[in-house]
Amino acid sequence: MSIPFRAGASWVVLAATAASIGLAGCERGAGTSNQTGFISANPTGPRGGDPAGAGSGDASSGTGEGEGPDEEPPVPPRGGAIAERAIRDADIVQEKDGRLYAMSRHSGLSVIDVSGHDGPRVLGTRRMYGSPAAMYLRDGLLYALFSSWWTPDAPDAQGGGPMSHVEVLDVSDPADIQPVGSFDLPGKLTDARLSGDVLHAVTYSPGSCFDCADAPDITVTSLAVGDPADIAVIDQRRLIESAPSGYWGWPSVSISDDRVYVASAVWNDGEEEGRATIQVVDISDPSGALVEGARVEVAGQIASPWQMDEHDGVLRFVSLPGPWQPDAKPGIQTFSIVSSQEIVPLGATELDVHPAAKLHSVRFDENRAYVTTKYAYLVAEPMDPVLTVDLSDPASPAQVGEIGGHRWINHVEPRGDRLFAFGAHLDTGDGTSLHVALFDVSDLANPAMLARVDFGGRGARVVEEHDRIHEAFALFDGLGTLAVPYSEPGREASSWDCGTLTAGIQLIDFTRDTLAKRGAAATRGQARRVLASGERLVAASDLGVEAFGIDDRGAPAKVAELALATLADGTVAVDDIVVRISGTSLEIAPAASPGLAEPIARLDGAALYTNAPGCQRYLGTARLFAHGQHVYVLAQTSNAALTRLAIVDVGDPAAPRVVAQRDLPFSPGALYTNPSGALVSAGDSVVQAGSTLVIRGVSDDGYYTFEEDRPPHEAWLDLLDLSDPLNPRHSSLALPDGAGHTGLQLDGTTVLVSRWTPLPGDPSRARFYLDRIDVADPSSPVIRAPVNVPGSLLAFDGASSRLLTTDYETVETPVVGREACAHAFASNAAFTPAAAGDDAGPGVCRGTRRTLKLLDLDDTGARLLDESPLDDTVAVMKALAGENRAFLSVKDAAHDGRSSILVAGGLQEGSLKTAMQEVAGFDHSDGPLLLADGARLLVVDNYWPALSILDATDLTALSFEKKSELPGYVVHVTLSGDRALCSWGYGLEAVDVGP
Repeated sequence: MSIPFRAGASWVVLAATAASIGLAGCERGAGTSNQTGFISANPTGPRGGDPAGAGSGDASSGTGEGEGPDEEPPVPPRGGAIAERAIRDADIVQEKDGRLYAMSRHSGLSVIDVSGHDGPRVLGTRRMYGSPAAMYLRDGLLYALFSSWWTPDAPDAQGGGPMSHVEVLDVSDPADIQPVGSFDLPGKLTDARLSGDVLHAVTYSPGSCFDCADAPDITVTSLAVGDPADIAVIDQRRLIESAPSGYWGWPSVSISDDRVYVASAVWNDGEEEGRATIQVVDISDPSGALVEGARVEVAGQIASPWQMDEHDGVLRFVSLPGPWQPDAKPGIQTFSIVSSQEIVPLGATELDVHPAAKLHSVRFDENRAYVTTKYAYLVAEPMDPVLTVDLSDPASPAQVGEIGGHRWINHVEPRGDRLFAFGAHLDTGDGTSLHVALFDVSDLANPAMLARVDFGGRGARVVEEHDRIHEAFALFDGLGTLAVPYSEPGREASSWDCGTLTAGIQLIDFTRDTLAKRGAAATRGQARRVLASGERLVAASDLGVEAFGIDDRGAPAKVAELALATLADGTVAVDDIVVRISGTSLEIAPAASPGLAEPIARLDGAALYTNAPGCQRYLGTARLFAHGQHVYVLAQTSNAALTRLAIVDVGDPAAPRVVAQRDLPFSPGALYTNPSGALVSAGDSVVQAGSTLVIRGVSDDGYYTFEEDRPPHEAWLDLLDLSDPLNPRHSSLALPDGAGHTGLQLDGTTVLVSRWTPLPGDPSRARFYLDRIDVADPSSPVIRAPVNVPGSLLAFDGASSRLLTTDYETVETPVVGREACAHAFASNAAFTPAAAGDDAGPGVCRGTRRTLKLLDLDDTGARLLDESPLDDTVAVMKALAGENRAFLSVKDAAHDGRSSILVAGGLQEGSLKTAMQEVAGFDHSDGPLLLADGARLLVVDNYWPALSILDATDLTALSFEKKSELPGYVVHVTLSGDRALCSWGYGLEAVDVGP
């Protein structure tokens, strides 16, 4: 049992408190015979009058589908991704005494033995939820710093802003890693420094997070960490950012032994000259006391910590022209540090750069600086010159030379009078696109290239961004070797979506004056760090650790591989195994440990596309189904009009094999239901009856810029008879005509679908019909006679032959103003002013009213048993059919957007019963990730990631229980026995949901 919905919004769960919103009372139907004259409002047809919104559209103000939280204002350009950079002095991957300590937001902390010749071996792991930023190792303790640490325990969180976190772990016994202490800081960590028993941390709060100030601010905090079980604040300084309202830019932070420098832009509201400020905070007191120091104003802006540096009592930095100064040039400025409270100007000079170039990065090296530039647009010569700056006389900084004409340079690594430069460039004649060059910079005015090595194929790149690239660019002086991890995408010429990704580590030997290209070590994951351990290289990626023997550097050989993270975009359970989508592959894992990083077997995605050898298509949008020992895969192809079917035999989990594959004549978009208009979304695009798959197809699905381009609506069923896995058969069946069709539901081997047909002469009203198609023999499906019903199919109970629908009625009410109309109805609100053009005056508001209706159903007609109208202000975001009940995700504009789950039951009893479970604080843009399981509903909270269970066995006493917090944003959920399998891209969490 699985759910196809892809998460697209946030969900906040609260205690199970009953609520009565959403129901306008319960009206009993008293029909005594079959009725055939049910007429409803057309949920997608014209409503009459002018639309509510400025000539067209919907008047809904946040209650309709597709509405999201307020968007953040655009951020003015500020350079690199400072907040996300790894902290330079404490990398999140470190090797100490033969043990590798690696932190990942996907797999937490892993401690790995890399000392032996048998390959890496996991000694212990610790799951932690957050984005790691830094790690310190000291006397068997590991201090883990996280730039984001989301917690549902933050009271009054305004929109759930980020928090930073310090976690101290005892790793003396890696097999039994134990937490020792922790501490939370508001905002996002931008930099930190551990000195003795004091940890200095700088965090940034945009003014919308837990325990944050109302305005954006930067906070410098000193923490006493000598007793890790009792971490406490020693001192704190809050620096309010000087910026216009709504500007949430990240500050640039640099930390020396004695001072913190915080650079933040000052915006001058249109003045021609912009400037930045550097606030100094003295951290020299070993006891942790903080002293706010000088505030230095500089010309231009500082967008990266690389632009600032303290050396021998001199503060020096390179400033950028602001976006308000398009013709200005960057400059280098120096200040004498008399004390933290007195910092005085010393010298300055403009840098002479090409008008098309912008500053990319700066590397300071004692009395020198290397300024890397990057062209904002293509020029005749593809190059990114590096400017050389002499700082030997701080009072007279001088640009003295330039390294140019040697292709684009993205990163430089100084080594005294030698300089290594790394870059990417346009493909050369041999197809390479990366290079490392060695320069003699003994004469800064006349740098000379000594050697250059080209490597990597077309489109090759380094995984890390330029602000972190120094951590990936590994120089091993003792080995005389440098290592550059890279990835190289490939693409089949005949297929836009069929690509390959080759990842590797290029080895280059170096001496003082030479470079020699050696071999490349092929890696499964894209390596982010490379370390040397004896005669081996150890590569750490987001997926795991790989070790390579480098006795022969011309042909490095992989000697071991260790998976640490699981890729999972979807799953299906098959007896005692679970099949999961893992990027471009399918993986088989034991049902007892479905998230196991090292699978039982891995089936390369290329095996699903034998007509395109070597093709690696992303399978994340594929859908999986299972029957017996076979898994059915429906996935995209290079042709948007075709869907790939692959049948995989998993009878031997250690050796899965594709036994059949073919392209089917319908678009992969048919695999997902797209609701329209005021129609309540229920059912699925694909249903399974044993070895038969039934897919609903429509001619007018998708987005059209102009509605007049949308083709006439037609609907059909694609039937896949997979009873013979070696010979899959496909057939199509046209569905009866209608203006639209709902999703599919299944009762045994009978497929149920509803449709509506506008009335002749009155397209604002329509008749709904229920169609039933028996697919027991998919080669000869039987369509039963249609039955006129009031509204669209919501749920069906085969045992009692009772049907629950959502009916639609167009109603009018007088209102004053277009805005009042927008709040009067959750769906299809349209305002007609009494006086043309008077949007604030009186008028008529038309909208759609929806009512739940319970019916008896037989072969020829339906009889209304009961009904319960919804309040006009209640929006139904999505609906699922359970056992003898339906679950509706609703939002009520009349109660400040209150979010709830409405349960409608009583189908077998013939009397409609409803109950409401309130869920506070969630905005239902696309609705939560839901999975119906009999009388229960699994609710995935993607706001504070968690899985909860709504038990609706007794509608008079609903219970709502959080079962588990989750480590990430869940994109798919399915059931495997008594466990819910939650796929979140870089992981798979199994949660016990048994009674």
